[in-house]
Amino acid sequence: MGIEARVSSKGQTTIPAEVRERLGLQTGDRIAFIEMEQGFLIIPRNRPVETLFGALAEYALPNTTIGDYDDAVGEGISEHVEGSVKEGGSGA
Repeated sequence: MGIEARVSSKGQTTIPAEVRERLGLQTGDRIAFIEMEQGFLIIPRNRPVETLFGALAEYALPNTTIGDYDDAVGEGISEHVEGSVKEGGSGA
């Protein structure tokens, strides 16, 4: 199954060192969890969107640009944050 980690009673987990190294994660970096049919994709938020190009090729729409995807991600994050605030969350 790959590398596993345990979730604490507080809902926290430690990303295993091998995974942190392969993702290039450092202390304080942010990560995004993108839900997909097969599970979740973990994306370091400390990289430009260009590094994602091709990772989701099977979901690509014809004639879309990196800018189109960047805009869509920004809109999705905005909607998510606005929804969290409406539901009483902090929005962060």
